[in-house]
Amino acid sequence: MDLLQTSMQYHMGETGVIFIAVILWLFSFSTFIGILFYARSNVAYLFGDNWLSQTLYKLLALVMLFVGGLAAYTFVWDLGDIGIGLMTIFNMIALIPLSRQAVESLKDYERMKKK
Repeated sequence: MDLLQTSMQYHMGETGVIFIAVILWLFSFSTFIGILFYARSNVAYLFGDNWLSQTLYKLLALVMLFVGGLAAYTFVWDLGDIGIGLMTIFNMIALIPLSRQAVESLKDYERMKKK
């Protein structure tokens, strides 16, 4: 990030630095909103769409936003990597019960494709 801002400052002056900061904020904000919606849907599915689970989720999201704003960006990237890794592990565990249905659906698709 520092290299990008320095190169933009070299080529475009302060306008380049401001441009990169605005673009970074827009991409970060839209990504954060998307992740919040995805997580809210998962919390509602796993724990029910009730006041307690949604309030705890919102508090956790606010704490993460606060910590992310104060922490070094390398720490934030490390936390993001851990989150993606955990999400992958949980999704793979969730796929195990679905494997039988997936194989049956694949066989049905292949059978219908031959017709």
